[in-house]
Amino acid sequence: MCKPPSLLSGRWTALIASIACCVDLEATARQFKALQRKRKIQTAEALLRLALMWGPGRQSFRAAAALAGDAGIADLSDKAVEGRLRKMGDWLAHILAALLADRLGQTRPSAGDGLAVSLVDGSVICAPGRGQDWRLHARYDPGRGRFADLTVTTTRAAEAVERTRICPGRTLIMDRGYARVRNFKAVLAGNADFITRISWGSVQLHDDAGLRIDLPGLLADTSQRLEIPVWIKGLAGALRLIIEPLPAEAAERQRKRRRRKASKNSRTIDPRTVQAAGFMMLLTSLSAQALPTEQASALYRDRWQVEIGFKRLKTLEHDDFTHAHTLSF
Repeated sequence: MCKPPSLLSGRWTALIASIACCVDLEATARQFKALQRKRKIQTAEALLRLALMWGPGRQSFRAAAALAGDAGIADLSDKAVEGRLRKMGDWLAHILAALLADRLGQTRPSAGDGLAVSLVDGSVICAPGRGQDWRLHARYDPGRGRFADLTVTTTRAAEAVERTRICPGRTLIMDRGYARVRNFKAVLAGNADFITRISWGSVQLHDDAGLRIDLPGLLADTSQRLEIPVWIKGLAGALRLIIEPLPAEAAERQRKRRRRKASKNSRTIDPRTVQAAGFMMLLTSLSAQALPTEQASALYRDRWQVEIGFKRLKTLEHDDFTHAHTLSF
């Protein structure tokens, strides 16, 4: 049997020490009822080690039970391992939240570093067979090249900016799926700012007189980068709408992509969708002093980093999240 070296070798001591700096394992194991009666498993450290053997170690219940015996944790059956894991969900979530909070504290940029940017996005994790699919909600720190916050829900939970922590003073970069008034309100209420891409029908935009802006009509007269102030009902103050025509080849690729998607779904594509595919349209709460117009599109294009982050998470880590579909915490 192949034993996970990081969990069965001397490196385990260093791993536990790093976690214990952020979390009192014994106290929180009792608090979240993961370790109520000390029978076969005597310590919270041993309980955590069992969880990591099964999860990141990618072992079955039976294999995890065998590894626990080899490591001197306890002699357990596969059913006993499953029972223990089912009681650990809240505790493990607390440990993860504490570790992420500690990392956030270490990576908070100083005032002189310019904009503190977070990339917000979601991804679906498909469980093997006919198991439950999951949605991963993420906040990614491009300056450090790593995730700063992760939340896993079922696919019934829609993408929303509040699925991950909104940190005051940061600028959240979001794609079209987050272009909703409720998300804008949540970001601003958290004393943060946002840059989001929108489609022609994402939100109703108004001018300073309160009249609705005809966005498709505006696009028809736009041949170069354009910025105008816009207002959204329910939000105090003006936002900035930045429209940038895409290069001809990029615009045609986008239009072909929209047509293929419409054909695949057996529906007729709206001509306004074809027209809007030739533009990048950004909405931001940042002032022109904080974010000059010419920098907006370049900053938004940093979103590719979170996409790469998801791919690394699912491939280099062997998509360990799918291993958890057998439990319903």
